[in-house]
Amino acid sequence: MTAPLFEAQATGGVVARGGFEYQDAYLLQNFPKYLAQGAFSHAVSELLGDIEVRYHRPSGDTYCVLYEAKGYQLSEKDFWIEIDRFAELHGKAPDEYVSFVLVCTDYLNKLAPLFNKLDRLRGPGVSLNADSTIRAAAEADVVDTILKLGRPREAAEFVLARVSFVTYSQANVAGGFGEAVTEHLPAVADMTGRERAAFQAACKQLVDGSTKGIITRSALENALVRAAPSVAASWAASPTNVLLKAEPVQGIEELALDVSDFNGDGRGALGSEAWSELQRRLEGLGAFVLASRQRRAVSISAKQRLSLACLLGFVFSATRGFTLQMAHNAGQVYDTAAHGRSAKTHFAVDAAATEPTCSAEGVVTICCPNPGRVDVLATISAGSLVLAPKLFLESAVPIADGATLNTAVAEAKSALATFRSQHQLRRVHLFVKAPSFFAMALGHRLNGVGEVQLYDWVGHGYAATVMIG
Repeated sequence: MTAPLFEAQATGGVVARGGFEYQDAYLLQNFPKYLAQGAFSHAVSELLGDIEVRYHRPSGDTYCVLYEAKGYQLSEKDFWIEIDRFAELHGKAPDEYVSFVLVCTDYLNKLAPLFNKLDRLRGPGVSLNADSTIRAAAEADVVDTILKLGRPREAAEFVLARVSFVTYSQANVAGGFGEAVTEHLPAVADMTGRERAAFQAACKQLVDGSTKGIITRSALENALVRAAPSVAASWAASPTNVLLKAEPVQGIEELALDVSDFNGDGRGALGSEAWSELQRRLEGLGAFVLASRQRRAVSISAKQRLSLACLLGFVFSATRGFTLQMAHNAGQVYDTAAHGRSAKTHFAVDAAATEPTCSAEGVVTICCPNPGRVDVLATISAGSLVLAPKLFLESAVPIADGATLNTAVAEAKSALATFRSQHQLRRVHLFVKAPSFFAMALGHRLNGVGEVQLYDWVGHGYAATVMIG
C-alpha cells in the first residue's frame, strides 16, 4: 500500500512545478493574512495538497488547512473527486487535517445555490447561537442541497463542516498583495511603496523554494522587517493576541484556549492534574510564540480568576522575555513594558507574623484594597499550616495606574523572596485578594521564590488550585 505522502497525486506537482504559477500566486497573496493569524506556524507546497497551511495546536504539533488550487473551472466529476479526496485525508488524520479549501478561477453555475447558502451561513449566520433552530434549519438546507446534487449524506455533512470554496484570479497579484498588507497588517500599513514591493519580492523568493522546505512564520516576519525598515519598530512592538475563551474554541487561526473550567465555580475541585495540563498547554503556546517570531509582547485579558491570572503571568513571564498588555475594566490596559513606579510605598508588611519556625512551608497573604486576613487564618486554622510562618501584605489604597501597579508588584516580589530566604522555605502558600491584573503582573515577575501553591476563593472559602514554581 502506498502511503499518502508518496501517492502520485501528492508528488506530481513537484515534478511539474514550473506550471503552477496559479497556486504560487494564491499563496503569495495570502501571506499578510496568515501573518495576522496568531496561530499560523508555517506553509508548504506540494505535500499532500497543493498548499498546506499549518497552525499551532494546543495539544501539541499542528492543525492543517489543506488547499487545492486549480487555475481553471472544474467539471462536476472532478469537483466531487476533489471533495472525496479531502474526506479521505481527513479520515486518515482527523486531528491533523481538519479543514479544506478548494480554490478555482470559476465554478459551474449549478453549484451557485450551494455556495450562496454556505456564504450566508458562514457570514452573517455566525451570529446565530450554536443551538439556534434557525441555524439548524439552515444547515439542514445546505445538506439537502448537496443531496439533490446526487451526493450521499456523509459527503454533504463533510462539506458543511470542513470545506470552503474560493474564487480567485491571479491577474492582479501585485495589487492584491498590497491590499492584503493594508487590510490584515495595520501596524505596518504605512510602509513605503518601495518597501512593500521589496516585501512582496522576498515573499516570492520563499514561495519559489516552498517545495523543498517549509515557509515558516519566522521567515516571513524576518522578510518583513528587512524589507521595510521604516515600520520595523512598529512591527516589533505589535503584540501577539492570546484569546482566553469562555466557551469551546471553534477556530484554529488564533492562539486561543477554552479556560472556562478554570474560571468556573468548580475550579477548586479540578485537581492538580487538570491544572498541570492547562499549564502544559499554556507553556506550549508560549514556546510556539518564542520560536515563531521575534516579537515578545502578548496581549491578553486580565479578567480572569486570580489563580488563572497568576498562572498566565507566570507562563508568559519576564524571565522568558515576554511583556504583557493586560486588558481590564473600562478599556484599561496595563503594560509590563512600562517600568515607571509610584513614589509612595504601597503595602504595609506585618513583620510580627514572621517569627522563625521549623516549617518548610509558609503562608503569604496579599490584600488590596480590601482586608482578607481573617478568611485566610480561618482556612488554615485546622491544618498543617497553622504553625507555619506567615506574612501579610496589606493596603487600603486601590491600584489605579501602571506606576502604582509596578510598585505593588515590586514590593510583593521582594517581600516574598525575603520571607522565603529568612525561613528557608521549600513552598509558599499564596493567598491573593486583589484585582486580577495585579495577580497576573505578580505572576509575570514570580521567579526565584520556590514552589508557590495558589488558592482561590470559591463559594464560602479558599480552595487550593495550581502549584507553580
